[in-house]
Amino acid sequence: MARITIDVPDELSGQLTQMGEIKPNYRTQSRDTDIKAELHQFKLWRSLPLWKKAEIVSGWTKGVWEMSLMAIQNRYPQASPLEIRHQFALRTLDHETALKVIRQNLNQPVMITDPISLVLVVTAILDELGIPYLIGGSVASSLLGEPRSTQDIDLVADLTLSQVKPFVAALQPRFYVEEETVKSAVRYQSSFNIIDNESIVKFDIFILKNNPFSQSEFQRRQVQIVRTNPEQTVVLPSSEDIILQKLLWYRDTNFSSEKQWRDILGVMKLQGATLDFEYLRYWGEQLKLAETLDRALGESGLL
Repeated sequence: MARITIDVPDELSGQLTQMGEIKPNYRTQSRDTDIKAELHQFKLWRSLPLWKKAEIVSGWTKGVWEMSLMAIQNRYPQASPLEIRHQFALRTLDHETALKVIRQNLNQPVMITDPISLVLVVTAILDELGIPYLIGGSVASSLLGEPRSTQDIDLVADLTLSQVKPFVAALQPRFYVEEETVKSAVRYQSSFNIIDNESIVKFDIFILKNNPFSQSEFQRRQVQIVRTNPEQTVVLPSSEDIILQKLLWYRDTNFSSEKQWRDILGVMKLQGATLDFEYLRYWGEQLKLAETLDRALGESGLL
């Protein structure tokens, strides 16, 4: 195999330096992508500030949602806003969440927005109430790795029972949220959903767990700029922690989710030699992910 190198930015100078040659088991993100083309694409993404990648993720995701809504409107030209709303929910949400939307019977049009704008609405509420959080899932992996559109938004919150009532009150009426479900999630360190009534986008909110990895991930979270003029920020996990979290989710799907795997490789390829490999190795062993981590490092050209 021909020697191909990846360029990564030096932490001090910002100048591009060679990471090393790609190993034979390097895997491109899609089968129809030439390896040299992919390396050039990641080089370009790596050169972008995070807020610029946030624009890309927002644009792609909003475009997907708009096309879905347009297709429904074209298929049902005589449908009322309520009927369009129901059809959109059925096509963009899981069945259980879609039924929650339908039961509300809100006769209002679907207002398409973008994921970063929605994140900023919810995180502003969290900041106002003093609730620590981090944005995870595909939003985080897209900002720290290969950009892609997303279906919903994942968020981890260190929410206490005393904060539930003011949190729910601040979300309403824009968001659908059930107070008792939130309380149950806090008690059992599980998760709950909120749904934006305007765009019908779902947030999966996970309560911060009291286990070593979750606590480590939360302590290492970082404030990142996602909008300029004016500057707006959100809190994201470190690159290492979103890789490890995605590896856990990949294992939860019985190692079958190509979407999760692609996200993992995307973060690894973009971050390259700047990753803390000692940290990844330590938690790979602790979480019993060492073999899967090695595979990901190999397929991303880092091993």
